[in-house]
Amino acid sequence: MEIISAATLLFLVLDPLGNIPLCHFFSDKVAPERRTIVVIREVLLALAELMLFLILGNYVLQFLQLSQHALSISGGVILFLISIKMVFPVRRTSEIPDDIASSAI
Repeated sequence: MEIISAATLLFLVLDPLGNIPLCHFFSDKVAPERRTIVVIREVLLALAELMLFLILGNYVLQFLQLSQHALSISGGVILFLISIKMVFPVRRTSEIPDDIASSAI
């Protein structure tokens, strides 16, 4: 069951269906006969990177003296802060305050 939940999480995070337009846009300049080779090469590189982190991830966390719980909590805090900024956006004005505008002259 653990492998199914990991695969589902990767599918949702990587969003392969949403990335189809990006892949099409970036592969426009590649010759049609090379496109398949380029896509396969990139997929294999991404797989190698994922496998590298799967194998060495715990060792990197131990080296940095981080626990998986601390990493999960910090990720949740970061996502919470991003969502707060989305709910309450900071208004930006194009006007320059008078004190700054007068000192620039």
